[in-house]
Amino acid sequence: MTTRLVQVNVVVNDKHGNSITGLTKDDFEVLDNKKRQEIRVFAEEAESHSAVSAPLLPNSYSNRADPQEHTAGVTVILLDTLNTDFADQAMAQKQLLAFLETLQPQDHVALYWLGNEGLRVLQDFTTDSSALREAAIHFKAESGQRLTNSEVPDVTSETARLTASHAYFRSAFDQRVANSSSQDRVRLTVAALITIANHIGPLKGRKSLVWISGSFPISVGYDSFDFDWRDDTGVKFDRDIVRAGQVLTDANVAVYPVDARGLLGSDIGSADNDSGQDASSPLEPDTHGQTRTAATNLDTLRLMADRTGGKAFYGTNNIAGAIRHAMDDSRLSYTLGYYPQDIKWDGSFHDIKVSVKRSGAQVRARTGYFARSQAAAALLKSVQAVVEQTAVSQLEGTGIGLRVQAQAIGPQTLVTDLHFDLREIGMEQKNGRWAGTLRIAFLQLDSQQKIVQASDKTFHLNFDPATFERLLKDGMVDTRRVQVVPDATQLAIVLWDASNGNVGSISIPLAKYFASPAHAIH
Repeated sequence: MTTRLVQVNVVVNDKHGNSITGLTKDDFEVLDNKKRQEIRVFAEEAESHSAVSAPLLPNSYSNRADPQEHTAGVTVILLDTLNTDFADQAMAQKQLLAFLETLQPQDHVALYWLGNEGLRVLQDFTTDSSALREAAIHFKAESGQRLTNSEVPDVTSETARLTASHAYFRSAFDQRVANSSSQDRVRLTVAALITIANHIGPLKGRKSLVWISGSFPISVGYDSFDFDWRDDTGVKFDRDIVRAGQVLTDANVAVYPVDARGLLGSDIGSADNDSGQDASSPLEPDTHGQTRTAATNLDTLRLMADRTGGKAFYGTNNIAGAIRHAMDDSRLSYTLGYYPQDIKWDGSFHDIKVSVKRSGAQVRARTGYFARSQAAAALLKSVQAVVEQTAVSQLEGTGIGLRVQAQAIGPQTLVTDLHFDLREIGMEQKNGRWAGTLRIAFLQLDSQQKIVQASDKTFHLNFDPATFERLLKDGMVDTRRVQVVPDATQLAIVLWDASNGNVGSISIPLAKYFASPAHAIH
C-alpha cells in the first residue's frame, strides 16, 4: 500500500483578525474528502530567527541561504509587468515603495519581477528594507504590448465597409495574433510560478507569494487548472498549467493575488474594501462597485487564493495593505501533517477542510491536494524543460540542498566537488539494499543566459545497509572536471531526484576563475 505525508499550513485568527496562539493538535480537525484524519505531525510556527549560520569557505557555494534559518515565514512579492498595463505598473511601484517604508526588522522579503523576458530577481530574501527599496526604485516599467496584443480588437465600426470575406479574414488574423500573445504570456507565467514554488517550497514555515498583476492569464478550476482564452492554433498548455497548480499546492505556497488595476478609471465605482480586507467574492453579487476585472479573472483570483490558502485582493487601491496582510499571516501559523488512509493515488484532487474547536476562530488553509503517486510526481517534474528552466533562472532550485567547492586548475579547467545529503534523496529498500536514481546536469551559459554546453549523467544508486548508513552520516560527493567552452560565463549544476522529481541547483560565476572565459580553449 502507498501512502505519503500530506502537510498543511494553517492560519488561525480571532474575529478581530488577531492570531490565536497556544493551540494544540487536539484543537484541530482535518477532513480529507470528508474523512477524518489523524494528525501525526504538529508544529506552531512563530516568528523568530535562529543563530546566523557559519559563513561558507572561500570558493564555496550553497543553494540554501539565510531563509533556511528563518523559522516562521517568508514572503515573495512578484511584480508582474508581463500581464499589467504600463500605467498600472507605475501605480504598483508607488504603492510598493510606500509599503517598504513600513517594513519591520523581522520581515523576511524577496522582490521578483516577471517581464517580457521571464522571471528575474530584483532582490532575494532579506530583512534590509533599504536594499528592497533600492531594488524597487530601479525597477523600470515595461511596455504592455504582449498584453495589448492578447486582446482581439473591436472592429465593429469597420464592419460596414468590409466585405464578408474581408471581415472574416480580419477577424481570424486578429484572433491568431491574440492567441499567439496569450500563449507567450501563459508560458512565461506558468514557468515563473513553477520556478518560485520550487525555490521556496523547501523553506520552513509559511511561504506567501504576493502576485501583483493587472491580469491573471491562468484560469483555476476545482479539479484542474485551465485556460480562460480561446485557442484556435492547436497549441495546448493544459499539462503545463496543471503542473503549475500541482507544484504550488505541493510546495504549500499560499498565493495572494493582488489586482494592480485597483479603482482606476472614471467608470469605476467606489469600493469599501480600501483597508485591504477581502473584496467581494466573484461567485456572489458584487457589493463593492465595478472594477475593470472580467468575471473569469475574478474567479481566477479567488479560486487560486482559496486553493493555496491565501487571499485575493481586488477592487481596492490598497496594494500596500494587501502585502501587509500576507506578511501578517506569516507571523504565526500551524503546520499539520497526516497520512491519508485508504485512498487511491490516481492524480485526482482531494478536498481538505481544517477546522478549529474554538468559538469564533477563523481558519485559512489550502483547500486540497493532487493525490499523485510517487512515479507520477517524478514524471510531472522530469520534463527536460524543468531542468533547463532551473538552470537559466536566477532562482536556484532548493528541493535538494547542495554545496559546491570549485577550484581552477588551469586556464580552461574547473574542478567541482558537489556535496549533497542522501537523506534528501528518495531512496527505496529493495532486496535488502537501498536504491535510488539521480540525474546530475552541468550546463554552461553565456551572458544572455543561453545554454552553450550541456552534459548530464544518470546515477543508479545501490548500497548495502552498512554503506548506506555511512553515507547518511558523511554525505555524498560528486567530483568533476569541467572544460570551459567559449562564451561561457556561468556554470549551472542541476541535481534531479527521479523518485519524486525534486530539483536542486546552484550557479557558479566563471568570471571569478577565468579572466576571460569567452576566450577559453576547448
